[in-house]
Amino acid sequence: MRPGLLALLVCCCFVALSHAQPQVQDLDQLLARVKQQQAEQRQINRQREQEFLADKRRQQQLLARARSEFERQQQENEPLLAITDRKAAEIKRLEDELVKVTVDMGDLSSTFREFAGDFSAVLRDSMVSAQLPQRLPLVEALAAADRQVTIEEIQQLWLVLQEDMTESGKVARFPAPVIDTSGAVREASVLRVGVFSAWQDGAFLRYVPETAELLTLSRQPPGRFRLAARQFAGQDGGLHTLAIDPTRGSLLGVLSFTPDLRERLEQGGSIGLIILVLGLFGLLLTLWRLVYLLLVDRRIRRQLSEIATPNADNPLGRVLLAVQGLSTDEDELLQLKLDEAVLAEIPALERGNGLIKLFAATSPLLGLLGTVTGMILTFQAISLFGTGDPKLMAGGISQALVTTVLGLVVAIPLLFGHSVVAYLAKSTIQRLDEQCAGALARSAEREAG
Repeated sequence: MRPGLLALLVCCCFVALSHAQPQVQDLDQLLARVKQQQAEQRQINRQREQEFLADKRRQQQLLARARSEFERQQQENEPLLAITDRKAAEIKRLEDELVKVTVDMGDLSSTFREFAGDFSAVLRDSMVSAQLPQRLPLVEALAAADRQVTIEEIQQLWLVLQEDMTESGKVARFPAPVIDTSGAVREASVLRVGVFSAWQDGAFLRYVPETAELLTLSRQPPGRFRLAARQFAGQDGGLHTLAIDPTRGSLLGVLSFTPDLRERLEQGGSIGLIILVLGLFGLLLTLWRLVYLLLVDRRIRRQLSEIATPNADNPLGRVLLAVQGLSTDEDELLQLKLDEAVLAEIPALERGNGLIKLFAATSPLLGLLGTVTGMILTFQAISLFGTGDPKLMAGGISQALVTTVLGLVVAIPLLFGHSVVAYLAKSTIQRLDEQCAGALARSAEREAG
């Protein structure tokens, strides 16, 4: 070792010893002090080494106990690991089943929502909704939901469906808002027969699906149907005849556009009006002639029972009065007077017969004229608008058919009436001729006697 370095080390040790121990007076003391410090340091080092070795043995013992404990725990965990594996496999199986069930539930939900949507459309068109309007929002909410269907929702839809099936087969009376022909809404008592027809005071109602309200038809069916509805509403039980609309309003809609008798007559136009006027005049003339001839026949019968006292209120009495006072010797004059009296009565008895016959013959001709006119109008409509819309041709066809019907309807009764009137007039004239012949025979018998 270099001398300088050694000197420096000795100085440092000296300085250190001078601070830790009492001051060293010479080098011997310093050497002794250094040896003493080295011995103490070796003792401390041995002590530390022993502590380290002891601590190492303790660590080895702890490690051995830990390994033993780990092996024991591992042996104990082997059954738990098997159980864990089985549980994991079960969880995997259940997860697969859950996925399958979820897919099935998705199909069920989509089917349920689709059915609920279709059923809501059926409820919207059902007349029962006018009585139970709260069902439609519920079913529409079930159809519009986007979550998985629940048992409660299925039960709700099933109850509504069962309720609709039950109510559809009932005859029910319930209060409901009704729109009258003026457009005013009023509360009224409505009688409903299933889902087919509804009435209010005998007036037929039409169900409006868009507003779930009942509308009074502006044009009602024939009176016999309304009368049957009133009678049905006033009964408590039993069997009754009643008209219903199985098409749920279609037939009532057709009836509302079906023209009535007045409109049918208007479709005949001016020719139809002429036919009606002629028919009415001919009918009145026929009735007048029938009444007149029947009255004459009655008076003649009464005169026959009192042949000795002629009366001027009947043709036979006037004929007998015309020859009254003539001598039985004047047979030729008597016959001429009788013929004159009978001829004078014939115009009154046959008055109007020819006119009735003329009306009966003219009516079908006017109907034929209306038919031709209507067909001309139809062909004009075809030439202008084509055949795309049959409604444009309906006016001409209606006029053609209506005038034909009117002509036949007028002609047939007038022909029968003319036949009856002509028969009564002819029988009356024949009876006058018979009585004149009888008067001549009685005159000849008196002359021969």
